[in-house]
Amino acid sequence: MINFFKSTMSGIAQVIVQPCSLSGLIILASIAIHSWKMALGAFFGAVIGTASAKILNFDSKDITLGIFGYNATLIGIANIYFFETAITSVIVFILSCVLSVFITKWIPRYLKLPAFTAPFVFITWFIILIADFINLKPSNNILNFANNIHTEGLGEAVGQVYIQGNGITGVIMLVAILICSKSSFVWALVATTLTWLLAQSLNYPDTNIQNGLYGFSAVLTAIALQSMKPIIFPLLGIVLTVFVTQAFIISGWPSLTAPFVFVSWLITIIHFGYVKYSNQSTTLD
Repeated sequence: MINFFKSTMSGIAQVIVQPCSLSGLIILASIAIHSWKMALGAFFGAVIGTASAKILNFDSKDITLGIFGYNATLIGIANIYFFETAITSVIVFILSCVLSVFITKWIPRYLKLPAFTAPFVFITWFIILIADFINLKPSNNILNFANNIHTEGLGEAVGQVYIQGNGITGVIMLVAILICSKSSFVWALVATTLTWLLAQSLNYPDTNIQNGLYGFSAVLTAIALQSMKPIIFPLLGIVLTVFVTQAFIISGWPSLTAPFVFVSWLITIIHFGYVKYSNQSTTLD
């Protein structure tokens, strides 16, 4: 049970690419500060995802690292955020978490790309599309605080990774990242600062900036791509997420973490080609 709990907490932390159970526990607590309902959604989502992977006898190392829990974590949060709790929404929630485990395994196998948070994005988009047909009602009254505690969008950018537009929640999440990885902490700060400056220079709406909407996909992209050399690749990814996010905002369709997924896939493909070309050039020399 202790190992299962650690795997579940690692799943929560893996949303922000941190394989640390302690970080996951701190992040869960930070979500509860903003919304205890979404914290419950995150916890039960991670539990369902992790348990499903164990029942299906998926790779035990990946289960321990939380690989099959993080998309289910986000699905649990999104379910509470978007829909009123009812029998239908609970059934959809459970089925979605289980499905996310399969898609997390299938994407690397068939697309030869990291799954990232694509299962969460695609599943949640599909549920939003069919919500009226299956009688899912919009949620309300999910927050603990009537007003957000602002940090000018910098803390909010980290919090929004977990759909938490609360500055204090985001700052606590930064501490959780620091505990697990100093380099990820630095890249998270670079991403939030760079996207804040870029959005300001482009005169994007202040409300969106202060709510961290231009920074959260950039934070994920920066952390996920931080090992790529040269440094231009993760920096380019950070910048591109701002424009993709703005395109979603203009369209009116919820971006979720899609800017992170699409940009990171693009950069991964480009980087693969760069490395292959560099190796060929070195061999010829």
